[in-house]
Amino acid sequence: MRIGRRLVATGIVLSLLSGCAQAPVNPIPEPTRRSVTSISGDVSGLKHADTSRLGARGSAEGAQLGAQQGASILPGGGGIVGLAVMGVGAIVGGVKGANEAQREDVVDQARVFLRTAIEDTDFTELLRARLAMSKAAGDVEIINVTSQATPLATVPDGARVPDHFLVIEYRLGLQREHLVNPNVGIIVLARAKVRNGSANQQLHQATWAYCSARYHFVQMAANYGAALRAQIDHAAAVLAEAIPYDLYVSKRPRHLLFNSTCMDFSDLPSGIGRPPVSPRSSSQVGGGAREG
Repeated sequence: MRIGRRLVATGIVLSLLSGCAQAPVNPIPEPTRRSVTSISGDVSGLKHADTSRLGARGSAEGAQLGAQQGASILPGGGGIVGLAVMGVGAIVGGVKGANEAQREDVVDQARVFLRTAIEDTDFTELLRARLAMSKAAGDVEIINVTSQATPLATVPDGARVPDHFLVIEYRLGLQREHLVNPNVGIIVLARAKVRNGSANQQLHQATWAYCSARYHFVQMAANYGAALRAQIDHAAAVLAEAIPYDLYVSKRPRHLLFNSTCMDFSDLPSGIGRPPVSPRSSSQVGGGAREG
């Protein structure tokens, strides 16, 4: 793995996807599905908002991080030749990093805006509310969805006992690529444990991995992190459709993309999982977008 290509939530991905040697998401078996007419759920999760080491602050740090990135990118072999290639990469990367690094105040502001965008956005409520209104489970009725802030006593039909109860846990954080001027985007891992509504026995489990497109970190931080906030909102909308659809309607498993910790959601019936077009051209700040 290249040094410049890091996922803040890599450890979370591995923990949530452990035991998923095949597809992390499989539909509930058809015989079980036929007996289900209603479901409810509960949403909880954690957000990882550390941006303290995001980007290079000025030319000195740009040279240092650029050297690291340059040494890791150029292919080299073993022995003296490999060391020489790495050395050249470090020199070139150091010069490039020093020239391209943002001013310290620009980086500091971007870090603050991206961190607060994650901290201020209530992803639990976004996902809970969308799931509660979702029709993606087909003929299966979603009775209600709760959270710590929205307990059972406050939701409609709180006394009804569903056939299935979904315990949904998520982890949300930044994924990043490159060191000096990183491209960043949102990654969300959501795991649903399906339990029998009356017996509280676990029947099924699935884990979804949503990754947004990645753009230059200064662009993403503009307007108090407006683009990142929009990505968080979009992630909630995609997962609120994917979770009930994949479990109760779809007949196909949902796999990770090849050599990736992300999934493709472009097949969702509403079309919401298709990659959105960036509102601004990434060329304006010199950063391209990447999916997955």
